[in-house]
Amino acid sequence: MKKRTEKMDSIMVFITVFILLSVVCYGGVCVAGSGAESTNGIFYRVKKGDTLWDISQNFYGNPLYWPIIWDSNRRQVVNPHWIYPGESLLIPHPSKVSLVKGEAYKKAPKPKLPRKKRIPKVTSEFILLSPFISPVPVSSPYRLGGSVYDPDRSAFDVHEKVLVYWAPGSPPPCGKFLVSRNERRVRGPDKKFLGWEVMNLGIFRVTKVGKGKAQGVIEVMAFSIRKGDYLFPLEFPPPLYRLIPGPCDRKGMIVKLQEYKDVGGLMDFVFVNLGACDGIVPGMVLNAYHEKGVEEVVGKLLVLRTLEKSSTCYIMKSKVPLEVGMEVRGGRP
Repeated sequence: MKKRTEKMDSIMVFITVFILLSVVCYGGVCVAGSGAESTNGIFYRVKKGDTLWDISQNFYGNPLYWPIIWDSNRRQVVNPHWIYPGESLLIPHPSKVSLVKGEAYKKAPKPKLPRKKRIPKVTSEFILLSPFISPVPVSSPYRLGGSVYDPDRSAFDVHEKVLVYWAPGSPPPCGKFLVSRNERRVRGPDKKFLGWEVMNLGIFRVTKVGKGKAQGVIEVMAFSIRKGDYLFPLEFPPPLYRLIPGPCDRKGMIVKLQEYKDVGGLMDFVFVNLGACDGIVPGMVLNAYHEKGVEEVVGKLLVLRTLEKSSTCYIMKSKVPLEVGMEVRGGRP
């Protein structure tokens, strides 16, 4: 009787060991399976929220091995981007990875990772509506007429409907336009003529075209828009994605402030007598100094537009009101 009991105990131990040996464990996951499964890999039951990318990370420590898992389960997984809770996936043993990796990657489509959207430092719309100094007055065959509902009005509001006239021989207007106006002559501190201040006032959209006249609506208004202002086909300049230091070996000065202002402050536009011929490009930062010979930076200017001999800048920082005649040199962002 005693021998029989010992024999039974031996059989129970053998069965227990067999069951333990049939459990395949790797990658931190244990799944019971047969001997064939332990040779080729294990079966994993998909949970809610799982992706082949995540499963590959969990088993192989590298999410880029996901095509290996897909290649081993193509009969049930048609689209690698869609797996469902409850599905049983064969996860090849790590020893098999080197054998199937090359073929799997040839068959598998490249995973589409979301691109990180670049956020500009300065938008195209802001640059578009910044003024500039033109060597000659700007002109266009398209001009604003009176208000559709009040012909006596000469100044308009945003969303107001306005008539459009164009020169004979020019095609009828269509689409969106930039509204601009020649403001006044610009002279430097030495009274030398620099050009005309051109104000970019807003955006106008043509809605109806008739015989000899058309009408549209003012969609954006940055500055006052009036009867007689010019319309130019809308072309957005590229935005600024980064700020760069300006050249320290170039010296210039503030030659004019925005519109009729005597002093400039934060968020105002200013014009400087440094341009493309001096190596100035949009995105550069210039320092403004209080007076000549004093190395105290009292303002930082961001270049938005450049012409040959002048640039339009935006006041990013100012310790004191900026004035015409202040020296400017290249600075750091």
